[in-house]
Amino acid sequence: MEEQAAEYRHINEELKRSADQFGDKNYIVSLHQEKRLGFDQLEARSRKVADFLQTKGLEKSDKVSLVAKNSIEAIIIFFGVLRYGAVINPINSDESQENINKIIGRVKPKIVLHDSEIGLDAALSGRTVLSFSDHESSKDPDAPFFPLVNQCEPCFEHPLGDKQDVAEILFTSGTTEEPKGVAISREALFYMGEEVVDKLSLGPDETLLEYRAYSWASTQFLSIISTMKSGTTLLLAKKFSRSRFAQWLQHYNVTISSGVPTVINMLINQPIGITIRDVPALKFITSSSAPLSVESHKKFESIYGITINQMAGMTEAGWMLGNPPEKRKPGSVGTPFKHKKIQVLNEFGKSCNVGEIGEIVVSGKSMGSGYINTNGGIDYFSAKGFYTGDLGYVDYEGYFYITGRRKDIIIRGGVNISPKQISNKILEIPEVLDAVTIGFPDDIYGEELASFVVLKQNHSTDEKHILNYCVQVLPEFKVPKVIKIIDKIPLNTRGKVNKKALLSMI
Repeated sequence: MEEQAAEYRHINEELKRSADQFGDKNYIVSLHQEKRLGFDQLEARSRKVADFLQTKGLEKSDKVSLVAKNSIEAIIIFFGVLRYGAVINPINSDESQENINKIIGRVKPKIVLHDSEIGLDAALSGRTVLSFSDHESSKDPDAPFFPLVNQCEPCFEHPLGDKQDVAEILFTSGTTEEPKGVAISREALFYMGEEVVDKLSLGPDETLLEYRAYSWASTQFLSIISTMKSGTTLLLAKKFSRSRFAQWLQHYNVTISSGVPTVINMLINQPIGITIRDVPALKFITSSSAPLSVESHKKFESIYGITINQMAGMTEAGWMLGNPPEKRKPGSVGTPFKHKKIQVLNEFGKSCNVGEIGEIVVSGKSMGSGYINTNGGIDYFSAKGFYTGDLGYVDYEGYFYITGRRKDIIIRGGVNISPKQISNKILEIPEVLDAVTIGFPDDIYGEELASFVVLKQNHSTDEKHILNYCVQVLPEFKVPKVIKIIDKIPLNTRGKVNKKALLSMI
C-alpha cells in the first residue's frame, strides 16, 4: 500500500517549523564568505524580507527577479520572497547580460534584486532595481537593499498564495534552443523538497556540500529546500575548487556532496590524493545534470573508494530518478522519486517492455506547471505526462537507464543513429578521457557524424588511431566522418555540452 503523502504546508510555516525544531544549528556555512546562518536566523532574516515586500504592496502574482552568486544573502532573499507569497525568479549571475535582459523581459518582475558585484545595464530602467551585499549591514549606499530591509517595522503576518499559485519561475539551460521559463506551483515546490528528503534520508546529522549555482533546479531541490526542511547543514561554496575540495570534505565532515560529470572527470584526470579513508563521514557524491559514463563511474570509485550515486532530473520536473543510496546500480539513474510516475513510451504512446528503449515520460504532483508564454501566462503541460526528450529503458527491478536524447538522434541517410553509442565505443580506447559525438549537415546523407575526443593527461594518440578503432567496432554507417582531438569539451553554464561551439570546430 502506497505511503500517504505529507500534507501541503506553505513555506512560511516550513520556515517557522524548522526554526523551532533546529534553533541555532547551522543551516548554511558559506565557505567563501566565512559566515554562518542558523535555522533561527534564516527564519528571522527572511521574515524581514517579507516585511519589506509588504511595504511595497506586492501581490501573489508579482515577480521578484534575483540575479546573484551563491551567498547567504541570496538564500535569505529566496526564502523571503517565497514566504511572503510573491513569485521568485532566480537568475544565474554567470548568464550573459543579454540573456539576463531576455529573462527579465519575459518575466516582467516588479522588483529586480542583484548582488552588488554584478552590474546590470540601463535596459532595466523603469523597474525597481536594488543591489545588496551583507545582510547585517545597516548602512551601505552602494547596496541599499538590506539597509532598507533592516529599517522596516514588523508587519508581515499572513502569507499570500494558495497551493495552486505559482511560487517560482526557473529557466532551463537552453542547450539546444532558447531557454524556457518553467512555472512551479507552491504545492509542487513543497513536494519536490519532500521527495528529496525521503530518497536520500536527509536529517540533522547530515552535512551537504553544494558548489553549483543556487539558481539551478537541481541545486534548489537537493541542497537548499530539502536541507531547510530536514535540518541538514548546507555547506555552500561559490564554485567548485579542485585545490580546496579535499579540505572541505575533511574539515567539515561532509556526509553528502553534490556532483556533476565535469567535476568527476576532472578528479579522475587530476587526482587530489585522498581516499575514503581520509573522509570516512562521506557517504556518497551525487552525479547529475549530464550523462556519466560507466567507465568514468567505475574509474572514480576505484581511485578514491568514494561512492557515486547517480540521479536524473530537469527544470520542468525537478528530480525524477535517483539511486537509493543503500542499493545502487552503476550505469542506472535509479528509481522514481516518491511523488513521480515515470513511464517509458514508444512512438505510438504505448508502454515499452522491460529493456525496450522509448521516451521517458514523467507525471505527478511534484512537477512544474508549464512554460511562461510571451504574454506572461502559462502554457500548461499535459495532464497525461511531460515528454522529457530522454530516451531510455527500465529493467526488471524498476531501475531506469538513459541512453540518449531524442533530439540528439542523428539521421544519416534515413537511418537513426544514437551518438552516445559511438562515444561509448571511443571511450573504450585506453588513452581517451572523454568523447562527444554530434551530427552536422551533409549534402548527401542529410547528416554526418563528428566525434570530439579529450585524451587523458600524459597520454597520446591521434585521430587516425581512433578512426581505425571505430572501423573495427562499429558498422560502417556509424563510423564518424570527422574526429577531432581537443583539450576539453566546451560546456555551458549548467555543465552541459555546448553543441554550437563544437559545430564551429568542424
